[in-house]
Amino acid sequence: MSSATTSSPSLRVPAATVRAQFVQFFQQRGHTFVPSSPVFPQDDPTLLFTNAGMNQFKDVFLGTGTRPYKRAVNSQKCIRVSGKHNDLEEVGVDHYHHTFFEMLGNWSFGDYFKRDAIQWSWELLTQIYALPKDRLWVTVFGGDQNDGLPADEEAAKLWRELTDIDPRRILRFGRKANFWEMGETGPCGPCTEIHFDTGGPGSDPNDGFDATKGVNGPNARFLELWNNVFMEFNRQDDGKLVVLPAQHVDTGMGLERIARVLNGKASNYDTDLFEPLFRATEARCGKRYGGGDGRADVAFRVIADHARAVSIAFADGALPSNTGRGYVLRRLIRRAARYGRQELGLDDPFLCELVPSVAAILGDAFPEVRTRVEHVALLVREEELSFGRTLGRGLVRFGELEGKTVKSGAKTLPGAEAFDLYATYGFPQDLIELMAREKGLALDAAGFAAAEKAHQDASRSEGKFKQLLSAEQLAGLPPTKSTYHEAGDAAARLSARIVRSGRVLDDSESWVVLDASPFYAEGGGQVGDVGVLRNVQGQVVFEVTSTRRIGSVVVHCGPYSAPQQDVIAEVDVAKRDATRKNHTATHFLHKALRD
Repeated sequence: MSSATTSSPSLRVPAATVRAQFVQFFQQRGHTFVPSSPVFPQDDPTLLFTNAGMNQFKDVFLGTGTRPYKRAVNSQKCIRVSGKHNDLEEVGVDHYHHTFFEMLGNWSFGDYFKRDAIQWSWELLTQIYALPKDRLWVTVFGGDQNDGLPADEEAAKLWRELTDIDPRRILRFGRKANFWEMGETGPCGPCTEIHFDTGGPGSDPNDGFDATKGVNGPNARFLELWNNVFMEFNRQDDGKLVVLPAQHVDTGMGLERIARVLNGKASNYDTDLFEPLFRATEARCGKRYGGGDGRADVAFRVIADHARAVSIAFADGALPSNTGRGYVLRRLIRRAARYGRQELGLDDPFLCELVPSVAAILGDAFPEVRTRVEHVALLVREEELSFGRTLGRGLVRFGELEGKTVKSGAKTLPGAEAFDLYATYGFPQDLIELMAREKGLALDAAGFAAAEKAHQDASRSEGKFKQLLSAEQLAGLPPTKSTYHEAGDAAARLSARIVRSGRVLDDSESWVVLDASPFYAEGGGQVGDVGVLRNVQGQVVFEVTSTRRIGSVVVHCGPYSAPQQDVIAEVDVAKRDATRKNHTATHFLHKALRD
């Protein structure tokens, strides 16, 4: 077996070196290094969290924005805990899923395409990272009859011509595995993935061909390392594909996975990205990670993972709350606290004590984590203290409910009673479901939802993060001239021409795009302006209740039908001034907490 997959007592390649080698490789090939964007998109209300490296370039792919470069490389901070990309239930249970992870990526915006992307991927993996070629497998798009798309024979041919991979290891898969899409609509295209065989001594290399245990099979032996997406189509609102005017490359490789493989480890957690967190937790609880207690090991992994996620998010400016992304982060802290209490005997706040370790591990790559370490630790500690006041009683109440359910012979926790664990003790639904599974039970989700609705729970706010406009609605829109920063009347009132208007995708409100706008769009932690659009006679024809930015386009949203004539855009100046003062006060508070 290759040394690249053999367990070793010490790390050969630090994760920081792996990250640096990736960036330097592409910088040497004309790519501009672009720093990671915040882990939550401050200018994109369609996403709770940044879940892929391409998020900050979304406007380029949609054709609504540009960059002063054609090639880019970075390591992007990502969190996946909800929606299509949701790895939460696997975190800690398996050895390769995380809520927070780094996505190494390189991009081409209408520049190079399949040839260079494939050749450079192979060079980096086999020459710079020196992975054994006989452990690598490649997948390409095998075509889709419904979309009328043929197999990506070009990619398969390039793999054969540009690399010395065994041609038998170039496998074809359908749309589910090898056709990437941003969402229901928008840029998309076939992709080619590179997988690594982590099989141990005596394993049969030909297992990769077996659909039941090979590449893309239901096992963790063949690990997906890198995905190269070739965006050449746009999926329209009617589901049809049209060819994009420019072809782009979007790639992603998880740092945690490649660091694991390069160091011959059986788990992503057995790298220097996590081991210092285990040592700190061991010192706190007196138990040892890998000491033979499987439940304790899961707890160690969950705690380390969640400590990274909340530290990164809070350092980027997110705050815990009962809605949206703030509630997701609160849920992570409570999940970690429950694991620490039940499996490791940690009754007092402990997650906050891991924040300095996270900063030490990631601070060189993301300096904001190091500079805000005290602020982050304070936020986490307050959350732990708050939940700690009810955690013990909640665990007792869960035990009573579990006992009652088992005694009745049922296999499902009653939803209404389970909801009380949330309403009274602050246990999120996913935590209740997790605890039920540990006892061999399920949760009556319908009953829970009914109780939640009756209680008029305020935490169901994810709807506001739905995509506003489709790629087809955005196509061809010119950049909006923003005047909110100018002196004089134009900062709050001006005549404008309606460029395009319509209804948002979920039909909940209308939207208007103007050629010029005095409205400040939501971003940087500050909500957008509100106001009205008037006709030339001065009558209000549209109420602007929120202002969003998609790339370089400013979108005005409101509850009424969009006007069709030219308008006078008028900002509610009193509301703007109050919002500015509140935003400034928040910055002062954050500075005081950091200091």
